[in-house]
Amino acid sequence: MSDYACKVCRIIDVYDLRGYNDRLVEHWQKPAPQRKGYRQLADWVNVTLLRRAMDRAGLSTLGREAESKYERLHSDDPMIVTEVSKLLAQEGIDIEQLKKDFVSYGVIRTHLKECLDAEREPQTSSDWERDAIEITRERAHQKAKEAINSLLNKGEIAAGENTAVRIRIDIDCPDCNSRTPVERALRRGVTCDCPEVTSGR
Repeated sequence: MSDYACKVCRIIDVYDLRGYNDRLVEHWQKPAPQRKGYRQLADWVNVTLLRRAMDRAGLSTLGREAESKYERLHSDDPMIVTEVSKLLAQEGIDIEQLKKDFVSYGVIRTHLKECLDAEREPQTSSDWERDAIEITRERAHQKAKEAINSLLNKGEIAAGENTAVRIRIDIDCPDCNSRTPVERALRRGVTCDCPEVTSGR
């Protein structure tokens, strides 16, 4: 049985992330629109884990190196995922353990509310869009997970022991045929590199 209250408690200890509980609460409680949602915080923590692993392996983490590799690890293209996974593994990073240590938005929510007893003021109406995206994805994830688990139990599909269900909302551009995860679009402030999109930045 684990000595830790939750997965986040464990990784904060294992990766020596002292002070990150305070930073998690701070980012979560900031006034809109600076405050981060559970999924944004999960990505932030996961990038931090990857950056810490890269630092320990002697890899450069200047600029957006860690963010870039994290995004590639979650690419829809299996070849890209395999390529960056092999690259990190060749540098001495236990990539399989790292992926297991990555946290989900549900784990972040549990950690904030149950482990840290954190609370925050209700979000203003100007944040309803982010709330709607997160709520929709969370509901879709739960329904899809229930359905897939049922199919697994019936033997209609087979999967590995550590199989996980992921729900991602993308924004497609019909002009350049790009597909951008909504989280990336929110971080960058643009959906793609089309001139009519970037010219407004």
